Amino acid sequence: MTPELKRVSGYGRVLHLFTAVSFLCCLISGLGIAFPKLHWMLVLLGGGEFARWLHPWAGVLFSASGALTFLYLSREMLLTKDDRVWLTRIYFYMANRDDLLPETDKYNAGQKLFFWGVLAAGAGVFLISGIPMWFPTCFPVDLVRWGILLHALMFIAAGAGLIVHVYMGTLAMPGTVPALITGKVTASWAKAHHPKWYRKMIERKF
Repeated sequence: MTPELKRVSGYGRVLHLFTAVSFLCCLISGLGIAFPKLHWMLVLLGGGEFARWLHPWAGVLFSASGALTFLYLSREMLLTKDDRVWLTRIYFYMANRDDLLPETDKYNAGQKLFFWGVLAAGAGVFLISGIPMWFPTCFPVDLVRWGILLHALMFIAAGAGLIVHVYMGTLAMPGTVPALITGKVTASWAKAHHPKWYRKMIERKF
């Protein structure tokens, strides 16, 4: 039997589930509402009227999940000196030459930037820009227009980040998904992708 290491707590997995589901609800409903040719997507959420009601509430859930995730992970997501070197050599990562990169701890610099740029900043921007859109009669017209623009720009950034996030967690790094289901990864996966964290876990066990 392949040895396994605990990587994600039960609380962390629940947070990830709520964050993912709420973001997907926002994504599908937002695309269907904003683009008439994609209106058919609203059927997946129970129709146009329900999707329009769901979108802002799913946004609130996403922002709340993002805030809780920030509190849960922010210390582990601080960039270190090795992370800054890793970022200057990211082309080696894209070329699958991890041997030319600083050894990574539990999270690499790319994962940390995703956390700060998409999750932490994204949740905040979506909430701040979404409130004037949700209650347009309570705010000046110019503020509502700025909200729409910021919402759209953050959507583009978050959508691109989601594509990269899903790719990296599936095709690029097979064996990652089980961590979100069982909370565990194989020792061989940990040693290959996060050697510094792997050594810490092994020393802790023995």
